[in-house]
Amino acid sequence: MLNQADIARIRSCDLNLLLCLAVLIEEQSVSKSAERLGLSQPAMSQNLKKLHKLFDEPLFVKQGQGIAATEKAQNLYQPLHQWLQLSSRLLLQKPFLPEEATGKIRFSMVADVAEAFVPQLLARMMQDAPNVELEFIHKPSDIFAMLESGDLDIAAGGVELPPPNVYGRRTSTERYLVFFSPEHPLAGLKNPTLADVFAFEHARYSSSNLVEQQIDQLAQEQGFTRRCSFSSSSILVLLQSLKAGRHLAFLPERFLRRREQLSYLELSEIPWAEGMLYWHARVHKDPLIQWFKDLCLDLVQEMIAAGSLPQSAGSSVTAPAATPA
Repeated sequence: MLNQADIARIRSCDLNLLLCLAVLIEEQSVSKSAERLGLSQPAMSQNLKKLHKLFDEPLFVKQGQGIAATEKAQNLYQPLHQWLQLSSRLLLQKPFLPEEATGKIRFSMVADVAEAFVPQLLARMMQDAPNVELEFIHKPSDIFAMLESGDLDIAAGGVELPPPNVYGRRTSTERYLVFFSPEHPLAGLKNPTLADVFAFEHARYSSSNLVEQQIDQLAQEQGFTRRCSFSSSSILVLLQSLKAGRHLAFLPERFLRRREQLSYLELSEIPWAEGMLYWHARVHKDPLIQWFKDLCLDLVQEMIAAGSLPQSAGSSVTAPAATPA
């Protein structure tokens, strides 16, 4: 039972502010948060001031063109997110119970992420939704086409402009490094530069096609010619090919944990890559798919906290231009 002090505290608080706080933490932007909540930017700015007053300390600091959540705000996000989800279920009056759910979920992500992610996912699924079947599909070349056709329910990929009927949620950001054999000529150079990197032959990791396109663009902008004489969609094959000592490859920082006797180079010019989770408007209100999506996002955050996935840069939702009824 709520005591009188709790009742008085809740009555004195505008609970809509807590929704604003959750969205501000996700978006890291006053203007984007205002747009998402259907508010004017001045109104959102006023809500931000009210939140600072409510918690008696700043919850955000200015960062570039946006804002960054303080440690206090980040610590509030998880219980706040859970409370908002529970509130939504209470309002629907038809709570979704994963332990009673049945059906099949088809999902996709790059194999090296799946290697760490899937065991934890299956453990949670067996515990929370034992009657739901999962089908893992190795990251296809066109996830949007498969989401459109219904051959995929949910897919992880890079940041790109989706079709108007596909939703997306940003999950993480990660630095890319140059990997190569210790026997490669680059290993013998003192303080190698970007020009040195593009002077050698490259191996292309085709499962990270968006990042490879960014590297191609970087070479073009800097006036370099990129020579790719080997490519593979298999990370195992690609890593083994680097050991031959002929090629360089641009790979995520997470591969530092499994370098397999490879050397690496950090260069500030190399772009960072963001990860997204995508799903079709057709399943946007499907309770099973939405539960599974939230489970995936929670597991990503847990793995980030444990250091087994790259650090999150905040998350946001990209909604379709027009949502079907």
